[in-house]
Amino acid sequence: MADTFDRAGCLIDGDWFVPAGPVIEVIDPFTESVMGEVVDAGSEVVDDAVRSAAAAHPAWRRTDVAERAELLDRAADLLTRDGSAIAALVSREMGMPISLAEVTQAQLPADVLRATARTARDFPWSQDIDGATLVRRGSGVVGAITPWNMPVHQIVAKVSAALAAGSTVVLKASEMTPYDANALAALFLEAGFPAGVFNVVTGTGAVTGAALAAHPGLAHVSFTGSVVAGRTVASLAAQTLTRCTLELGGKSPAVVLPDADLETALTGVVTSGLVNSGQACNATTRLLIPEHLAADSVDIIEDAVAQQVLGNPADPRTRQGPLVSARQRERVLDHIGDAVAAGGHLLTGTGKPSEASPTGYFVDPTVITGLPEDARAIREEIFGPVIAVQIYTDVDDAVRIANDCAYGLSAEVWSGDVERARAVAGRLDVGQVKINGVRTRNRPTVPFGGVKNSGYGRELGHLGIEEFTDVTAVMS
Repeated sequence: MADTFDRAGCLIDGDWFVPAGPVIEVIDPFTESVMGEVVDAGSEVVDDAVRSAAAAHPAWRRTDVAERAELLDRAADLLTRDGSAIAALVSREMGMPISLAEVTQAQLPADVLRATARTARDFPWSQDIDGATLVRRGSGVVGAITPWNMPVHQIVAKVSAALAAGSTVVLKASEMTPYDANALAALFLEAGFPAGVFNVVTGTGAVTGAALAAHPGLAHVSFTGSVVAGRTVASLAAQTLTRCTLELGGKSPAVVLPDADLETALTGVVTSGLVNSGQACNATTRLLIPEHLAADSVDIIEDAVAQQVLGNPADPRTRQGPLVSARQRERVLDHIGDAVAAGGHLLTGTGKPSEASPTGYFVDPTVITGLPEDARAIREEIFGPVIAVQIYTDVDDAVRIANDCAYGLSAEVWSGDVERARAVAGRLDVGQVKINGVRTRNRPTVPFGGVKNSGYGRELGHLGIEEFTDVTAVMS
């Protein structure tokens, strides 16, 4: 792979070009060196992209579902072909360990493309109900704004569903990870998607993303990112009454019930909480342990953390890479320092930049105990390798603690009895609950999304396609 890359490009109506505008450096978070550049394209380029997508929409919506699904399958095959290269690209851009990138940014997106194709073939495009026929068709132009933390997967989750629905897309990927977006869009062109159906614009959320969210030519905005940015996107879209899907932050609780295998459960929770250096919206960053098992949990947690190997994300042995930027590292360290000031005890971690590598934006995996329930580290999303331990007295108390949160994206429940775990899961105010270590990545048609400050709408599966359709009720 090249040490540096040419400036990332925009794709409009099937043609690649580099726009004029302010230039942003793309930084390799392990070497801390510049690996490329991207332009903040701005409103004029966004307008051209939306016009291209709007012009392509009528023909694309009329394209037979079987053909749309076949193109998604072709894109999946090409992504499988180039998966190793794209995973390596993501690893360079944002520091994800290559072993994780190969699974989540190559294999998983290909699985999602194929699953979306299957779902499209079985989708109720026409449905008879109470003397009427409900006809579902692609809504129009979808503005997709995606983050840097799971970049290829997030793009595919939005774009595959929108294209399957018969909608067209303008993608604004993160300015921190523009190269994987370019590579993926090139695969879609190679697969045979018509010009204008999938367009790409580059730039920041504040400039290019805002121009896209506010554009009157959109039928739908699908956004993944922070709560603050999500509110801005929703406000901009509301000016033109454009529908939104918002997948925002999380502060996911993992409830370890008294009958769980303690070692298996705690090891699993620590692993999922530290995945991608904690830069995952559904990372289990709140670990809920029964009071009578708290003392027995300490050694297990410390052993689980010790299994995290920090280092070069290109090394297959690495389990935790650097954070995405120096700014992100400072933000995480600020949270840790605040937690200690609030009375928290660092079971693991130092609260200082890690010494695991001479370069890279590393923070050691950190587990904090003894925090009051109103502490920032309990209430706010940190987006780093930080897990807060909370102690509960009984199951009702565990449910109370789990639900005492402004977020509602995801949760885990661990138990020796699956039915008991299901009963607790049904009481949690979240969009998705995983029992005994089930991974989201293993269920590519299960809808994903949250409640409360975690947003609204769903991605993946039947509900993911439905987000991008309009319904006409034909009565006769």
